Amino acid sequence: MATGQGNTWVLVADAHHARILEVGDAGLMPRLRMTLHARPDGSAAIEGGRPDEAAGHGAKTGGPEHGWTTGDYTPGEAEEHRFVHELIRGLEHGLADTHFHHLVIVAPPKLLGMLRDGLTHELAQRLRASTHKDWGHLPDGELASHVRSLVEIWPQR
Repeated sequence: MATGQGNTWVLVADAHHARILEVGDAGLMPRLRMTLHARPDGSAAIEGGRPDEAAGHGAKTGGPEHGWTTGDYTPGEAEEHRFVHELIRGLEHGLADTHFHHLVIVAPPKLLGMLRDGLTHELAQRLRASTHKDWGHLPDGELASHVRSLVEIWPQR
């Protein structure tokens, strides 16, 4: 039964890669939209989707010119923060291009906190659920069945 609520993007991430799954409506099976891998410099390499949907098109981001500094982070933490920044930029591009109306985030606790803290006001308004699970290692088919249960019929806003 179609609800007409629009697409939901589900970001499933860990510190090294992320997948964005798209669910056309509550109850429908998710489909993999794109996969992003963290490069050693913290930028993201994209698989699938269109290159213009990638966060920063694979360019280095997250430096001081983008409002982000490494501060007191270790190199590994700085890389993780840059990757989070790129994931959020990818979500911003998807929202600006109206590819989704609702957002769900699944990530291990530390990364989930970083992602939630980094959301823009517009993305935060679209966030319908977040869960602290480490599903990054799951195969695509198994991940899709887990994700399907997360997408509900959202109340009208």
